[in-house]
Amino acid sequence: MSEATQRVAIVGGGAAGTLAAVHLLRERRERNGLEIELIDRTGTFGAGVAYGTEDPLHLLNVPAVRMGAVHGHPEHFHEWLSERGEPVAEDAFLPRGLYATYIRDLLARAEREAVGARLRRRAGEVEAIAAHHGAAAAPLELTLTDGERIEADRVILALGPLSGGDPIEIPPELKRSGVYVADPWAAGALERVRRDRSVLIVGTGLSMVDVALSLGEAEGGPTIRAVSRHGLVPRRHRRDLTHLRRFHVPMTGELEPVVGAVFAQICRVAQQGDDWRDVIDSLRPISPRLWRSLRTEDKERFLAEFQRLWDVHRFRMAPDVADRFDDLQASGRLVAAANAIVSVEPHGGGARAFLRTPGSHGLESVEVDRVINCSGAGCDLRRQAPPVLAGLLAAGSARPDELGLGLDVAEDGGVIDADGATSERIFVVGSLRKGVEWEAIGITEIRDHSGAVARQIVRTGETEELPLPTEIRAAIATAAEWEAA
Repeated sequence: MSEATQRVAIVGGGAAGTLAAVHLLRERRERNGLEIELIDRTGTFGAGVAYGTEDPLHLLNVPAVRMGAVHGHPEHFHEWLSERGEPVAEDAFLPRGLYATYIRDLLARAEREAVGARLRRRAGEVEAIAAHHGAAAAPLELTLTDGERIEADRVILALGPLSGGDPIEIPPELKRSGVYVADPWAAGALERVRRDRSVLIVGTGLSMVDVALSLGEAEGGPTIRAVSRHGLVPRRHRRDLTHLRRFHVPMTGELEPVVGAVFAQICRVAQQGDDWRDVIDSLRPISPRLWRSLRTEDKERFLAEFQRLWDVHRFRMAPDVADRFDDLQASGRLVAAANAIVSVEPHGGGARAFLRTPGSHGLESVEVDRVINCSGAGCDLRRQAPPVLAGLLAAGSARPDELGLGLDVAEDGGVIDADGATSERIFVVGSLRKGVEWEAIGITEIRDHSGAVARQIVRTGETEELPLPTEIRAAIATAAEWEAA
């Protein structure tokens, strides 16, 4: 490897990490080479949890023409389909497994066409990142769980959402027996469930919808009860594209004027024949700037009072998904309700759960064959940080954002340390930026993060003073000796 070659390690090989690698490979370099280590815990690159499903019923919740994964080119996915001889309507909602194929093809193409850059895929889990030998200017050292060490000049953290863990304390017996399914996306997790008679799903978001559709396709499959404290389920997309338009949103730091502006715009577009979906989608490009402008107390108020309502309108079901979901409810196979799960215990070969309805002091007892966790991602970095992040926090190399939803980052994605300094060597792409930017988990944001971080890394690598090759250093030293003589 040339001494002028810059080494970049990407921690996480799902959609965020893969798109970070794609944009690094595509970025034009003037002179320096680039070596990229793409590291994934499972060794399956490109899909992650979001797009790892092979169930054709699991559809994207964004139309094809807006799912391009290349920065500055939102139509890229739609064009890719046409190039493959698979033209679809711009407003089509396509299988998520197909999107994983697209991301992997992007990576393979970027790797083939890269000039002066090389990619290495590595299966493994990074458990620590530290400055080599404690020297601030030395390479960063990544330690994997198997003891292997990797040196890098820059690191991109693309870990995906925090793990939420169990929603309540689960008896070990239920975990050992498989009656409690902690991760419905683990390989084979739903195979036995399809033969059950009754299932309780904890959570009523899009993950619940996916699980319900998979189980609902089984002839004679289980009846499903889905519960959450609020009982709200995702709303449906309409079949045509939403109309994106600019409207004034006050950025005074206060939440109330923002809420007022949004409702006023919903009234305006309704008079023009559109609906609230146009307004919600039109907010997306300005959401990071808007969120940054809010005071901390107003962000906390939003999380407490508005987040659930926002989530079900922002993260919607594709029309065909919503139709199947409605059919399951109409048939009596699925009931979604507002119930808090208080406790669960073994009962016969299944489980007994105790539920509380909001406003009620009494408990309802429900006996089911299986309990499935769809309660969503974690939202407390201080308690739920994986070892690699916990180590950075403990060393003061990073700090949580003001809400504790993820890491504190600068606008360029650089990690902010405990002293408030922005790192030029560790960057974040994807969901760990949610507390700072709010919109951070979708492909739109991930592709923008990836493009900006790739430019930042390559530009810094091209302009910073890099070590001179050994033969040049020797020639300079010889010349200096002659001059001194």
